[in-house]
Amino acid sequence: MSKHNIVKATFALLDDKGDLIKDPDKGLSTDGIYVADHQGEGFSKIDVTAIEAAGTPGWGNGQVKRTAYGKSMPTLALTALDLDWKVNQMLKGFTQNTNTGAWVRQLPKPHVAMIAESQSLDGNISIYECFNNIEFVEEASSNSTDTNNEAAYSTALHGTVLTPLKPDIFLAANKVQQPYMVAKSTDKGFDLAKLYAETFGGYVLSQTIATTTTTTVKGK
Repeated sequence: MSKHNIVKATFALLDDKGDLIKDPDKGLSTDGIYVADHQGEGFSKIDVTAIEAAGTPGWGNGQVKRTAYGKSMPTLALTALDLDWKVNQMLKGFTQNTNTGAWVRQLPKPHVAMIAESQSLDGNISIYECFNNIEFVEEASSNSTDTNNEAAYSTALHGTVLTPLKPDIFLAANKVQQPYMVAKSTDKGFDLAKLYAETFGGYVLSQTIATTTTTTVKGK
């Protein structure tokens, strides 16, 4: 179905076991998640590519007998109107230098989980694109002088989506794990709380919030 608009992007940092990091210093907040939707903050573009690629036909007896499909290898391109400074650095895996307070690149990259929410064309349905294990880079920094127009730089992040961290999540009906999951708020069996828990390493979404969100979306 067609969709439009970025409602919000929600992030979390996970440990090597795939569990949510709930720590204001080591994670993104005291409850572990960060919704990029504060004053002046948000995303103007979230592009997901390489979810699938066209298959390679297999020929036999002058006919296409089967098609071979490669693995799903999604990548993300995010452009922010603005993004909290500390959160941006932590998503990239930069750590703070104890001598100067400056942020410095550190490897390995952290495990970032993310849910990008958009809408149906009539605004009555929410679409959730989910990723459990992303590595983000900010490839460049642009600086231009202000003239009679302000020269603003929008944060641009590129993400590589890796295999989910726990073996029992992001499973298709045949129990094969995939790196990408998409949900629609009006689908039979849709459960926002379970979606958050699976994507964000056990995050417990308030049932009141989950119910209100789903009810509001359905009832618009």
